[in-house]
Amino acid sequence: MESKHNRNLDILRGIAALTVVCYHLISIHPLDFDKQYTLGNLLNYNFPGHMAVLVFFILSGYVISINTKRLTDKRSILSYIRKRLIRIVPIYMLAMLFTVAITWGKYDWQVILSNFFFISVPFDNVMIENGPAWSLNYELIYYFVFIFFSYFGISLVKTVITLAIALAALFVFFHNAEINPLLISYLIGFLFWATGAMIADIKTWPRWNITSSRIIALFLLIYCLQQFNPYGPVLKMLHIPVFDYVAYSWYQKSISWADLYYYPLTFLLILALTRSYSKNYIYLAAFIYGTVLLRLAMLIKIYGIPFMIREHYLVPSAILMVSLALWLLNFEVNNWLKERLKSASVLGSISYGVYMVHMPIIYFFGRGGATSWLVFALKVAGYGAVLIVVAYLLEEKFQIYVKRKLRRNESPKGAIN
Repeated sequence: MESKHNRNLDILRGIAALTVVCYHLISIHPLDFDKQYTLGNLLNYNFPGHMAVLVFFILSGYVISINTKRLTDKRSILSYIRKRLIRIVPIYMLAMLFTVAITWGKYDWQVILSNFFFISVPFDNVMIENGPAWSLNYELIYYFVFIFFSYFGISLVKTVITLAIALAALFVFFHNAEINPLLISYLIGFLFWATGAMIADIKTWPRWNITSSRIIALFLLIYCLQQFNPYGPVLKMLHIPVFDYVAYSWYQKSISWADLYYYPLTFLLILALTRSYSKNYIYLAAFIYGTVLLRLAMLIKIYGIPFMIREHYLVPSAILMVSLALWLLNFEVNNWLKERLKSASVLGSISYGVYMVHMPIIYFFGRGGATSWLVFALKVAGYGAVLIVVAYLLEEKFQIYVKRKLRRNESPKGAIN
């Protein structure tokens, strides 16, 4: 395995963060940004923000695992917990304070406190003005579960296999029974997270010299896979009824059975970007492209081209074709393009700040409506600039200040390595 800091993963993190921003700004909350004008007519493309969160999960598992030595005693466990809380909590608290400020009077103290203490998801109290904060509840749970696996030296490979079997059994035998959807969400989310940790934990991966065109092809798959997810149609074709969780809020069923379709791509992305090799990678790629092409062919065959245009499948179809071509051509891109791609790693370095503040800033800008397209364009540019500056200040100034302050105030015995 390469050095612990992998710039390729920063690129993926940056792209995932930008995807989440576009998802909320363009696809889901355009009227919260401006009630007069929207960016929602970008060929009616729905950005895969939810899939980007799953990418964050598998990335988080990988990064935590590769940067954490075996937790063998109380001191190492406390050091690990301290590092994780310092990384997550300060920026999170500032983001939530800002969210409370711009929504003052809307939420009672129970809701506010549940958000500050990372328990808004189980209590169904997520403040929509910072809805992305729901995933931090998952992250903290997985951080603490990791302590158990590390301390007892439990194999992450066996963990992933066991979890996959358990999920399969749960679906086969209880797909039409009422099980709290939050339990399913936690388990599926942990499958992604633990898989990232497993990839980092395996020290015997041979080297894989994947070409840059194939890496770009995998990135592009992120932007077309969600639209061609075959989960619903397959269940319908097989006459498999699944319990309807309509009574639960989205935040309590945020990760569903359908999300397992994205698992092979997230797995392959981490393998490719860490240059790790698995003899099964070609089968993963074949499964991904095969299923999505089959779904596309069936849509065209059954419903025809007019349906594809009307239901906004043209953009993801075009992305899929470009991705497939880049995978099959299998070449190295020129250095100029490589450098442009590497610039995304800069966004990756402030991605957590971007993730935590982009939604409340959307609502903050939504307080004023644009009077013309020119004003709206300036408003969008201003939003982007403010978001980058705030995220940079949070990550590169405030976070570093907090770390230094805590190091200075603690005794040498408790120093953070």
